[in-house]
Amino acid sequence: MPAAEKRIDPEDGVAYTFEALAEYYKGKYKKAAINAYWEECKPVKRKGKAAKEPEPKAKAKAKATAKSKGKAAPEPKAKAKATAKAKAKAKAEPPAKPALGKPATAGQFRSGKPINVSALTKVSKDDLGMLPQPLKPRFRTALVGIYVRSQPFGGSDKSSNGHRYDSIPFANGMISAGNSCQLIHYVHEEHDTFFDVCKAFDAIIVRCNPGQIKADGGDQGKFDNGMRALRKLDIQVWPAPDVMEFMGAKDALCKIATLKIGLEDTLAYYDPADFATGFKKTMAFQPRVIKQNRGSSGEGIWIIKLKSGNYCKTYGERSCTDDEVLDLMEANDNHSEEHTVAEFIEFCVSGRTSKSGTWTSKGVGKYLEGGKEAGGQLVDQRFCPRIVEGELRYNMVSDALVGIIHKKPKEGGISAVGGTGSVYTYYGPKEKKFSNLTKNFLDDDLPKIMPALGLGEEPIPLWWTSDFINSSPEGTDPKDEKWIVGEFNCSCVGVSKCLPAYCKEDTPNACYNDIPRKDMMEVKRIGDLIGKKGMEVLVSAAKKRSKPAEAGQFFSDGPIDVSALKKVVKDDLGLLPQPKQPRYNTALTGIYVRSQPGGGTDKSANGHRYDSMAFANGIIQAGMSCQLINYVHEEHDKFFDVVKNFDAIIVRCNPGQIKADGGDQGKFDNGMREMRKKGIQVWPAPDVMEFMGAKDALCKIASLNIGLEDTLAYYDPAIFAAGFKKTMAFQPRVIKQNRGSSGEGIWIIKLKSGNYCKTYGERSCEDSEVLDLMEANDNHSEEHTVAEFIEFCVSGRTAKSGTWTSKGVGKYLEGGKEAGGQLVDQRFCPRIVEGELRYNMVADTLVGIIHKKPKEGGISAVGGTGSVYTFYSPKEKKFASLTKSFLTDDLSKIMPCLGLESEPIPLWWTSDFINSSPLGTDAKDEKWIVGEFNCSCVGISKCLPACVTDDAPSA
Repeated sequence: MPAAEKRIDPEDGVAYTFEALAEYYKGKYKKAAINAYWEECKPVKRKGKAAKEPEPKAKAKAKATAKSKGKAAPEPKAKAKATAKAKAKAKAEPPAKPALGKPATAGQFRSGKPINVSALTKVSKDDLGMLPQPLKPRFRTALVGIYVRSQPFGGSDKSSNGHRYDSIPFANGMISAGNSCQLIHYVHEEHDTFFDVCKAFDAIIVRCNPGQIKADGGDQGKFDNGMRALRKLDIQVWPAPDVMEFMGAKDALCKIATLKIGLEDTLAYYDPADFATGFKKTMAFQPRVIKQNRGSSGEGIWIIKLKSGNYCKTYGERSCTDDEVLDLMEANDNHSEEHTVAEFIEFCVSGRTSKSGTWTSKGVGKYLEGGKEAGGQLVDQRFCPRIVEGELRYNMVSDALVGIIHKKPKEGGISAVGGTGSVYTYYGPKEKKFSNLTKNFLDDDLPKIMPALGLGEEPIPLWWTSDFINSSPEGTDPKDEKWIVGEFNCSCVGVSKCLPAYCKEDTPNACYNDIPRKDMMEVKRIGDLIGKKGMEVLVSAAKKRSKPAEAGQFFSDGPIDVSALKKVVKDDLGLLPQPKQPRYNTALTGIYVRSQPGGGTDKSANGHRYDSMAFANGIIQAGMSCQLINYVHEEHDKFFDVVKNFDAIIVRCNPGQIKADGGDQGKFDNGMREMRKKGIQVWPAPDVMEFMGAKDALCKIASLNIGLEDTLAYYDPAIFAAGFKKTMAFQPRVIKQNRGSSGEGIWIIKLKSGNYCKTYGERSCEDSEVLDLMEANDNHSEEHTVAEFIEFCVSGRTAKSGTWTSKGVGKYLEGGKEAGGQLVDQRFCPRIVEGELRYNMVADTLVGIIHKKPKEGGISAVGGTGSVYTFYSPKEKKFASLTKSFLTDDLSKIMPCLGLESEPIPLWWTSDFINSSPLGTDAKDEKWIVGEFNCSCVGISKCLPACVTDDAPSA
């Protein structure tokens, strides 16, 4: 048999059969689009029978998994056996890493899926070096870059394909961890479209170098606010704008001043007057470092000494005068200047003016401009003389140290920023000479940093640095040295080993493949760790999102605005958080009966129906939202104005409760019918509850396997009298009213004389014949004549009906058919004494079977009559024949038979069955018939402990 044709998918360069390709894209694109895409894929070139073909993803994955366990890849014949073994070992062994295909070559793109990003402008030439996306990513992430169209190469940090030089290791790390990671670009002209697309991701990695969005004509503040909006949707943003701002701000040093890595005498200034007063006082005491907030690469960071050396002995003993001379060195290039105190303060506040003197700095001063909100601030910190020995940069992936760089300034300099002749020495994360600092930083202070900065709700950045300065006097034992933070940086920190991939004038074609092989291992190590830590954050966030509401918490306020509706309940205890991007928006509608204790007999202590959470959480876990709301009849119009915004409404209002609360059930039902006309799903719709719950449903399904053909329905008193006399003369009957519940108005009837005719219609009962009656609600018995029974059913208690002990009032035909007035006349099945079977159904799925056996001597097995319940699984063999007839043969016909073909099968409903076969019939030949359907607020019995009772008022 010839092998199925394979073609190359240009997204990942791997060959697939059409079936494999179609399976991957199923649900993402329409069939016609998949067919068209297949035509664009290039066929695999064959070089003879022995030629080895590229492996499909599934096969490659199996092979890789087998290899990782030290086994040869299973042959096709052994595939089932290998799969079985793999399943058996799944619990004992950790899952294998996803099989990764070859990195993208020049011209190949890997960022078009799984999230559809086709609405965004494709800026880059390709995704060179990027791994294929996982077939089933655990989480879906995007890495956002910025291409500056007015600058050569798109900016000084770009490879020749338009991506940032170190983007690929970030993306590959996420992919290696089992997540997808698509490379996309922010183009400010399509701002709204960009953020609409980003809403589909679980996390966004921001790799836009400071200043580049503005350089491309965009608005950094607008971009940051867009990212803040994504955070509000619970989408991770690494790093979030507030993290970059608060962590990168120089006053972060004040906020961590009390930690081991901080200096307690660190001050921050936002106001010119406070700065002038404070600086004069600190400067008079000791050499200082003044740091502006907005500069980079050391610009605006000044190391300052009094030229006179006239320092006071105790802090606050004196303040500098305006004319005292300062020796200043700026960290960006280590150049020196001399200025008076007044000139320095003027430059910091107002920039170059007639009062500030002449400055050689490349900067413009004005460090407090715009105030605190605009980032105007200065930090005043003690000068640590040992800065001349250099500083330590700790390179961090989240909470993991990956390397230490000792940055030693050029002889005579103080700053070790790039381009100043400084010397860099690289150390591993376990370097012993820095073990004291490493311990203090990682073990003691790291967990406290984000809370100290006001970022307790944010994760530690994925890739960031912390620069340390030795503040201890010379000669201090290394184990006692105190290293303090000079600055944090998480704003697009580069991966230095990737620098060969960025373009310069002399390397205009630089690309990812230019990274030396010896450095690529370190690059991969960092990237993989970034992926691992990113996965940890996402898993932690997912667990946090899945934490149910606690007492006092409400999770039903969104995504649809329901604030116009009265909040009846105390909380949403137990409700899962709503999905951040629900596939559909649903609501569960309850009713709180204000005149009844606790809001009704079916309520938990917080006012919700006792089983509402089970419904809502199931919907949420399926990827939809489900908000719990209550119908208050006084705000009927407002209620339906709100619910028209949902895709589906789950109605959980117990029969009679809307009326008991003073409302109109018919008005409520008509409102729900209007929702159905608008295309909004209502589960169950009023017509479904009415037609399915009506007793004449048994007549409509009479011809199915689960029906009895001699089932009759009466709506008219005269027809009932004539029909009942005829059927009663023939055999014992069950007469069922339509409007009762719990067996009220369901009568099992026999002729006391036993005088049944042999053939149907041979005779009719006389009015005076005596009936033995048993009512199903409580199994009580009564004796009445045929005439009295007919009178009770039609007119209730009258002089002609005799005396009744029933709790009911009769009048079963009252109001006619339109008002639900009806009686069903069905053959009595003697084996009812053996009990009935209740099939619990979720739509078309059987979830459990209950055998409800009446108390000895009784016929009805409703609750409270001493009946015994036995629970079975849906696959119980003894009921296999009924289950097959019901699920396979009849289920699909029920809704059409009831005139409900346009409605779905109810979400949660029951069907009660009675064995109509003669005693001794083989189980496989037994005929079970429906006694009734029920979809009107059927309860979940396992949730009953959550229902308030006299014994459990706080349930």
